Amino acid sequence: MTGVVLWLVVDRIQTRAISDIFDQALEGELDQQARESLIRFDEYRRSFVYFTRLIATHRRMADHLDPIIWSQRPADTVHYDAKNPPSWLPSELAWQGGVTPVHFMLVDPAGQIRELYSSVERPLPKSLRSDPRAHLASNRRQAFVTMLEEEPWLIVSEATEDNARTPMGSVVIMVALDGLFLSASQQFVKSTDNVVAILDPEAQRILSSSSAEAVPPGILLPQLRRGFVITAQSFFDYEDSDLNLLFATLLPRAAFERTGQQVLELERRQRLIGAAVIISAFVSLFLLLSGRISRLLQRVSSLSRRALDLPDTALNQHGNQLLILEDWIRDFVQLVMRAREEMRTQHETELQQTEKLRIAIMDASLDSVITVNERGQIIDFNPTAQATFDYRHDEAVGRSFNELLVAPRWRETFERMLYLSLAGVEQGAPLQRVEMQAVVRDGRTLPVELSIKPVFLDDDLLFTIYVRDIGERKIREAEIRSLAAFPSESPNPMLRINDRGVITYANQPSAPLLHYWGCRPLQTLPFYWHNRVDKVLESGRTAEHLLETEEGVFSLLLTPVAELGYVNIYGRDITGERKAQEELKRRQHELVHVTRLSNMGEMATGIAHELNQPLSAIVNFANGCARRIRLDIGGKDELLQALAQISSQAGRAGEIIKRLRGMVSRRQPIREVVDVNFLVVETCEMISHDLRRYQVEIERELSEKELWVRVDSVQIEQVLINLLRNSLDALSAMPDDQRRIRVISGERFDKSVYVTVEDNGPGISGQALTHLFDPFFSTKESGMGMGLAISQTIMTNHHGKIQADSVLGKGTRFTIELPPHAEPAVSAVS
Repeated sequence: MTGVVLWLVVDRIQTRAISDIFDQALEGELDQQARESLIRFDEYRRSFVYFTRLIATHRRMADHLDPIIWSQRPADTVHYDAKNPPSWLPSELAWQGGVTPVHFMLVDPAGQIRELYSSVERPLPKSLRSDPRAHLASNRRQAFVTMLEEEPWLIVSEATEDNARTPMGSVVIMVALDGLFLSASQQFVKSTDNVVAILDPEAQRILSSSSAEAVPPGILLPQLRRGFVITAQSFFDYEDSDLNLLFATLLPRAAFERTGQQVLELERRQRLIGAAVIISAFVSLFLLLSGRISRLLQRVSSLSRRALDLPDTALNQHGNQLLILEDWIRDFVQLVMRAREEMRTQHETELQQTEKLRIAIMDASLDSVITVNERGQIIDFNPTAQATFDYRHDEAVGRSFNELLVAPRWRETFERMLYLSLAGVEQGAPLQRVEMQAVVRDGRTLPVELSIKPVFLDDDLLFTIYVRDIGERKIREAEIRSLAAFPSESPNPMLRINDRGVITYANQPSAPLLHYWGCRPLQTLPFYWHNRVDKVLESGRTAEHLLETEEGVFSLLLTPVAELGYVNIYGRDITGERKAQEELKRRQHELVHVTRLSNMGEMATGIAHELNQPLSAIVNFANGCARRIRLDIGGKDELLQALAQISSQAGRAGEIIKRLRGMVSRRQPIREVVDVNFLVVETCEMISHDLRRYQVEIERELSEKELWVRVDSVQIEQVLINLLRNSLDALSAMPDDQRRIRVISGERFDKSVYVTVEDNGPGISGQALTHLFDPFFSTKESGMGMGLAISQTIMTNHHGKIQADSVLGKGTRFTIELPPHAEPAVSAVS
């Protein structure tokens, strides 16, 4: 009977106690989930604050807020939409959870909306359109919640500056605190039963919730208490807002009540069974349990002291074991509190050691580690960065990383990396590494590998930038690629010279060149050839040079590889070719001379006749002078006139002999600048006797303009003599009164000089015309067939050409062409 009464009393007490424990656990669980939901909400809200700061401090914003351009813009609001976004809004922004601010605004210092961009087709709230200064007049950083048209909005404002750091107003974003926003703020929560909402405490009404189906907006709070356990708390500092909104977390009540009832029923059944057992064996087991409790306390005490590293003292007390247990638990709690304090002290010591280790690692790092704030200003600059970029720590701190250390053409890439690093952190992506060009203090650029890690510290956003100098690696890669591609087994000399004039490679056939230069591989070229290599590198064009050594003549082709900073030299032994060319020229000169002597032999009669005329005149004038002196007749003037005639005729004979000597002498070709018209006149004078013999007068149609060429005058006159004498031979069978020869000179459209010799002889057949310039081919019975072949050789040596056109029964035309000389000069002949 006593046991039953005791069980009923204990059952009531235990049931109430378990209910209280369950309610406390429920309240604790609800508070925990509410705090976590609020933290997630606040972190999600802070991400919009960070993005607003990045927009306000972006270089596009500073360029857009140029004071001159800004002051000239109309006072009316400029509107943008999704198809026409503003230039100051970065295109790389990615919004977590798919929630995009509804409105972006540029507000001047007076609170006037100057530019408005709406990401969706949703009008600006009427209160903002009518009186924007009531909400947007502040030019400082702020983030607050307000009610506009019965809807909660998150408004984030960040001050803006131009490139000169002049305050220009602020950039403002408006985010609707609707169900999509609340749901996105809790997107990483596994449970789907919990609901978060924004609560108006005065009206006891839900303004928005993360689940419109479970908690529709506008529902009153008393209607929800039957189905949900509700916890409301202030979710962040509202700054200047006078609203009092609460962040509510709602957990379904049914699940908790069902679980609590099951726990109570289970506990009651267990307690009933336990009471029956205890009542039946209470007396018999009391002493046994007391002994066991005593031994158990001793074991627990021993284990706990060993765990806490305390001296072991035996627990051997007699009496009420429950009181003994209470005393022991009190002592144990004190031991635990002391151990916790020791652990806290140890933890602080470990943190200090960890910080020292971090500083040591930063100082000893082989990479440059630089920390910048959200505006890109340097706040930490490790020793490796100081050595790499030649800036002291105090010189670098406070300056813009982008403007100080990044090459101008890579600055846009660096800013894009900042935004991509934020998106990569949200998506859990690994750090991206990008190669770019950095600038050191003296203006030199060096290739670097750069990666960025964003760091979130409360309301501050920092970026840790890792910079690795890869200049040496790039040089080694370039050398490996170039050496691997170099043909080392070429039979011709091949060398590679770097921009310092050092021979980095030379194959075996290059030995004669190295011997001539007096150097070996990995040594510097002689000064003269070093300058040639430098000129080729600077011009970027291939150059060819001849090099004569004791072992032969080499043609050297210098090919620059500017992007890698070296020149390849490709050599070719042309000793045999040079000897063959010299021998060919010598034989050609001999043949030309023989042909010239042959022509002079054929012209000997005419030349003798031409020479006899001035000599006869000299004799006659001399005899006349002698007779006048002997007979003492005539005056002084008559004698002087006769002597002048003698001098003139002697000069004429001297010119004839001079031309004859020039034609028959054996000499090396001498190039000089001469007028082609002068050579034509001289040639006509030389064959004047033949012209009188054939009773032919040459029609000269010479250019009035002087036609300057650089030629060997004797050889060109030889060509003209050969052409004119061929025309005279062709006219020999025609009647005297029908013989005509015409000589024409002029300049073609490409500035080349030409001379044409035409006759109206019988012409040349087409078959003979094709072989006309072949050696030993002649259309005359007594001809040797070498005149035109020699003429073609002479024209080829002068970089000119000769061609023939003929029509049977009408005549033949020969044309020679010569390259012009750019700078006219008076030659010795002229």
